[in-house]
Amino acid sequence: MTHPALTQATEDVKTELEKSAKALCELRDEVRLQVHLGGLEAMYEWHRLERRLQATLEQATKDFSDATRTAVSEVTDAIRRLRETLD
Repeated sequence: MTHPALTQATEDVKTELEKSAKALCELRDEVRLQVHLGGLEAMYEWHRLERRLQATLEQATKDFSDATRTAVSEVTDAIRRLRETLD
């Protein structure tokens, strides 16, 4: 039998990851547009990050661990840094 507090904690982590994944997708769309308008180096970096992003989003739908939360945070930070170079 699953402990109710554990179930709630899992649901909380799942909800947090879903919100982070949604924000990450919005950031992806914004940066994708900026890269389109940017240069070749930015495009190369974007393609590298986009592969990493896809893997991270797939992981976030299956694994609700701290490692997944860290991966989402790291790829989000990397995409934000790229966006800053495009401004």
